[in-house]
Amino acid sequence: MPVVSPISHRRVDLVPSVPGTVAAVAPGSLAMELGIEPGDRVLGVNGNPLVDALDFQFQAQSEHVVMDVDRDGSILRYDLELEGDEFWGITFEDPTFDGVRVCENSCPFCFIKQIPKGMRRSLYVMDDDFRYSMLYGSFVTLTNLNEEDWRRIEEQHLSPMHVSVHATNPDLRVALVGNPNAGKIMDDLRRLEAAGIDFHTQLVLVPGVNDGEEMDRSLRDLSTFGPRLKSIAGVPVGLSRYGQERQSKQIRLSRTCMRRLPGSNQEVIKVRRYEAHEAERVIEQAEVWQERFMQERGDTFFHLGDEFYLMTGREVPDSDHYAGFPQVEDGIGITRFFLDELDAYLRRARTGVLRGTGGTIATGTLIAPTMQKAIDRFNAHTGAELRVRAITNDFLGPEINVSGLISGQDIVNQLKDEPDHGPVFVTKKMVSDRTGTLLDDMSIQDVASALGRRLNPAENMSQVAAVLRRRRPVLQVA
Repeated sequence: MPVVSPISHRRVDLVPSVPGTVAAVAPGSLAMELGIEPGDRVLGVNGNPLVDALDFQFQAQSEHVVMDVDRDGSILRYDLELEGDEFWGITFEDPTFDGVRVCENSCPFCFIKQIPKGMRRSLYVMDDDFRYSMLYGSFVTLTNLNEEDWRRIEEQHLSPMHVSVHATNPDLRVALVGNPNAGKIMDDLRRLEAAGIDFHTQLVLVPGVNDGEEMDRSLRDLSTFGPRLKSIAGVPVGLSRYGQERQSKQIRLSRTCMRRLPGSNQEVIKVRRYEAHEAERVIEQAEVWQERFMQERGDTFFHLGDEFYLMTGREVPDSDHYAGFPQVEDGIGITRFFLDELDAYLRRARTGVLRGTGGTIATGTLIAPTMQKAIDRFNAHTGAELRVRAITNDFLGPEINVSGLISGQDIVNQLKDEPDHGPVFVTKKMVSDRTGTLLDDMSIQDVASALGRRLNPAENMSQVAAVLRRRRPVLQVA
């Protein structure tokens, strides 16, 4: 076994701020009732200095709370008798107080290492921070946790966690993650289970590497966990043209792992995208497991990324298949979610309600055929005259065909000569909630000005319909 040196955590500050500084206070919250304001700094609770927002949530959920707050150099002390489950309503400028813990793995398919210069700053931060996993659903590998981290997860019951597993075969996972700590993933998950921590898991599938027999092994191993394991997702590896050009970071397999991979007779396996026929095999293999999980757990439990269905021309499964959409924030089932919302809107909308309105739906090439069918139904019922434009991803390469990774410059370049002067609609997944910018750091206003048309991020067709009714732009992302 390799000798692993003690873990040192590197962190990156996305937005420099003073630890504990309040960014916003929710209306109707306890913090608003107490008069806490944006710009105040929470120093500690019950005599304990705060580590981060999670620590505040843990310390402040008590029946007796003494909280010290710094306001412009004056210390305010709040001595409170509470019920122990109050809604504080405090949003901190930096929820982790010390920046984001940076990933120190070397995954050969890491998408952040495949992107060019000139994109928004936050995209270049390779986070692997267990706190962000609990706060925002970010997937982490668990490879950088030390004993202090584990004790905190257990003591404060930081749940649920979202874990990038990729493979349960120890040798293969070490190769996939590029970290010798990666081989103990089953032990790490067992520790979460023993601590009563819920967790979701993800397999980033690479053709010929961790699908096939290795995917069977991973699902078989994961199926040994009880109800603390909430879901398993399988998503296809993504490669931009920059990633294809820089295949210096390839999967280097140990000889033990080579023997376990059918047909592997080389130490280096190149990462590549799925072909349609390979995606079809993954779907068929997944369906076998989904039937088994349905019998054992009462739902399909293992969910594939929408890309697998869209690239094969299959209809995405119905909503019952996704059992409550446990990983929709990771894009699992988002197409079905969109289509179900469209059906709901059309059931309640009056025929012809949007007659005389129009505009352009700018979307990725992968979902364009599905989107065209949806917009045809929308137009036929409402009388609107929306057009669908599939935007080729010239910025990252045409192989990247999902809507969420379209840049502002590609929208401008491909729509600037379009005769339509109505609004342009894009998915909110294209736009940063925090900065209001697209991948290439163009703002919504930048794109709108370059096109001479209004740009409207929207989550669903109800929001599109609302904009068409108002005939005015939505220029900010909520």
